[in-house]
Amino acid sequence: MGFRKRFGCILTALVPVLAFGPVISAPEQAPPCVFKVRHDHLIGSCKGELSFSDVQATFKSEKKEHSRTWKYADIQQVELHADRISILTYEDRKAELGKDRIFHFDILSGRVSEALLHLLDEKLARPVVSSILPSEDRVVYRLPVRHRKVMNDTEGVLEIGESAVVYRSDAKDDSRVWRYDELLSIGSTGPFQLRLGALEKTGGEFGEEKNYVFDLKDRLNPAAYDFIWEKINRPKIDR
Repeated sequence: MGFRKRFGCILTALVPVLAFGPVISAPEQAPPCVFKVRHDHLIGSCKGELSFSDVQATFKSEKKEHSRTWKYADIQQVELHADRISILTYEDRKAELGKDRIFHFDILSGRVSEALLHLLDEKLARPVVSSILPSEDRVVYRLPVRHRKVMNDTEGVLEIGESAVVYRSDAKDDSRVWRYDELLSIGSTGPFQLRLGALEKTGGEFGEEKNYVFDLKDRLNPAAYDFIWEKINRPKIDR
């Protein structure tokens, strides 16, 4: 009796908790990556919101007829820069004899983060073209270089890491990162030149490999060349 008198109220108070358990709220879905953007047309432009969710990319324009939604399977390639995002689709441009249609968006607010890069890497079949560089990777070799372009060559450093090759440049939008499974080939015409062939649309309708050519400021270390070659080709040989 004494036990019931002393502890009965405690047991009674515990019954609802034991019967129903703690209240656990459903996990919230991570919000999509959202940007305020401007999209230029042949004549004029429009502003709106560009977002990337787990299932699709969406452009909501202030002009409703210019809004678009793309499932990730309908996107050929995405290009990411600090101030610009481009989406290459499978749509035809009838005015340009059926060339693939590309949508360029200038970022007005919002930051392109590594999280978006990882999301698109997971969702897209083709590699993302990105000047947004990863935060960390163990660098094995560093090569001071000049990046050869048709116009406006840039200078920087090639960082050859365990999981990727990174080109770091102070030039706007010219930095790049390539995972080894995104590189198709490597070549050199001599000890002061290096070429990387990346799986990337070239602007031509049938191009699948884009060449990046670098002039080396120091003589090429053969071990660095062999390291990249092994990373690109060894998985194909061992299949």
